[in-house]
Amino acid sequence: MFITGETLDDVMLTVFERLIRSRNRVNPTKGDNRELFGVLLEIRQPRARLSRTETKGRLFSALGEFIWYLAGSDEFAFIDYYIKNGYQTDDGKSVFGAYGPRIFGLRGVDQFSEILQLLGRNSESRKAVLQLYSAEDLKFPPRDVPCTCTLQFVVRRKHLNLMVSMRSNDAYKGLPHDVFAFTMLQEIVARCLGGGLGNYKHSVGSLHLYDDDVRKAQDYISEGWQSALMMPPMPDGDPMDAVTKLVQAEEKIRRSEPVDVEQLPLPEYWKDMARLLQIFALTKGIAPLSMARKRKIVRIIKDNMSNKFYDGYIQLREQRLSPAEKPAQMRLGDPDEIR
Repeated sequence: MFITGETLDDVMLTVFERLIRSRNRVNPTKGDNRELFGVLLEIRQPRARLSRTETKGRLFSALGEFIWYLAGSDEFAFIDYYIKNGYQTDDGKSVFGAYGPRIFGLRGVDQFSEILQLLGRNSESRKAVLQLYSAEDLKFPPRDVPCTCTLQFVVRRKHLNLMVSMRSNDAYKGLPHDVFAFTMLQEIVARCLGGGLGNYKHSVGSLHLYDDDVRKAQDYISEGWQSALMMPPMPDGDPMDAVTKLVQAEEKIRRSEPVDVEQLPLPEYWKDMARLLQIFALTKGIAPLSMARKRKIVRIIKDNMSNKFYDGYIQLREQRLSPAEKPAQMRLGDPDEIR
């Protein structure tokens, strides 16, 4: 089955409609679900990686998970801060199937660096394959095994394309986060290589929708969405120094240590990522400040954002600081407002 679209929302709409109609019922591990087996998804505009709906417009948890990958971390408390109960742990401290350590150090190999070097030597190579699922996952299966098998980076016509292969994918909870993280990684690699951003393909063995999420998927379908906007492009040039600084800033923000984002030596694109992390921390309820003070700080940070694209997502987080207020409609902006 082949499903293609310009944006994440285009693809998810078709996926949910087909899963809801599916008569293929399975119950392998985590509960009753309906399944499509052997699916290829294509997103032709990888920067349209975020849903434009209130139902699935979840920027902050996706960003936090992505930085967890970039940090090369398997720390359970780190990812649980962004996605409560989203991962399982065998020892209470670490996640065996965490992607970060496998991307940057599987069996002592920094796969990310090796891929950059390989494509730097031969841009048309077919060998730039990053492995996440390992043989050990079959023999000694822990509670959390990677759903992703491989990522293949391919340069064609000076544009970097990415082909992801997954053994299993939760269409409602997992798919949007996976698309966000992998297309962000795709764009980082493209910038490192100095090329353009190609398309994104996402191959899944078992694409499924749990019975508990069917009503939510129906709500998503009913909601519709606004303009099909894309995240702003990453700045030209090698972004790895900026990535390192962002990972360092994230740790301080998560640990409630002071960070002056405006003074960070970062392009505005990456400062916006740090600002979003600050907003998440303030709206998470950990900071020992009054609601009024938190609202004021969030609004100051929002005014400092360099791109209006994020306003709607920030607005949804702001509602957590005003629980008595009637939820506002997610105003995601007009393309002409994006700067």
